[in-house]
Amino acid sequence: MPFNIACGTCRNCVAGWTSFCLRTNPTEGVDGAAYGYAQMGPYDGGQAEFLRVPFADFNLLALPSGAEWERDFAMLSDIFPTGYHGAELAGVGPGDKVAVFGAGPVGLLAAHSSYLRGAARVFVADYQPDRLVLAERFGATPVNIADGDPAGQIRDATGGLGADCGIEAVGYQAHDPAGQEHPEMVLDGLVSAVRTTGGIGVVGVYVPQDAKAATDGAKEGRIGFDFGTLFQKGQRVGTGQCPAQAVQRRAARPDHRWAGNAVAARLA
Repeated sequence: MPFNIACGTCRNCVAGWTSFCLRTNPTEGVDGAAYGYAQMGPYDGGQAEFLRVPFADFNLLALPSGAEWERDFAMLSDIFPTGYHGAELAGVGPGDKVAVFGAGPVGLLAAHSSYLRGAARVFVADYQPDRLVLAERFGATPVNIADGDPAGQIRDATGGLGADCGIEAVGYQAHDPAGQEHPEMVLDGLVSAVRTTGGIGVVGVYVPQDAKAATDGAKEGRIGFDFGTLFQKGQRVGTGQCPAQAVQRRAARPDHRWAGNAVAARLA
């Protein structure tokens, strides 16, 4: 089942954007509902053993019987679709070079999804050595932020051109190795790392309000990243919560069988 809760019949659901359902969230000014997520409705249970499933006839994905594909199915509720959504938003296609910033679960699955979509090479930037080891197991080229500007490292590795696509898998709480929060840091890095006319998919979370943010602007959801360079380079940006139900069906295509088992093997 997806982490989103959708009605299945509103305009956004019919268009495939189940993460922005117009009916399931009573919070004023917010479209889209989810289990156990701030401002996304009165639905508990994001990590619960049992939960109530509204609109179950629409939201539940029917699975074949047996345990043959259990590892694959376990990936389909949230993390795998979100990583795949990042690759879709960035426009990853055959032969592309992809820069993923953030080597947590979503970043690793974004790298994996980029390869599923035909990417030729994937760079994964982080500063945690253990995460970078996992990124390498996924076939990615690790980029250690501690070794210098990650965008510069990626440009150097691509003959100065930069990556064709970039995926933001960190979010508004991005911080440097010293622990200082910089909500604009990853966006700036991707604008620098991605070539002109390239695509950037943002699946790291950003919020309209954050009382504990590092700057007054960020407290109001205003992130001062390098939009001028993004415009000058003609880059495109896609954002937003993953419509997990729609992406489940694309990420779990027959030619993507064993994706979950491959992920589990690389994490072992």
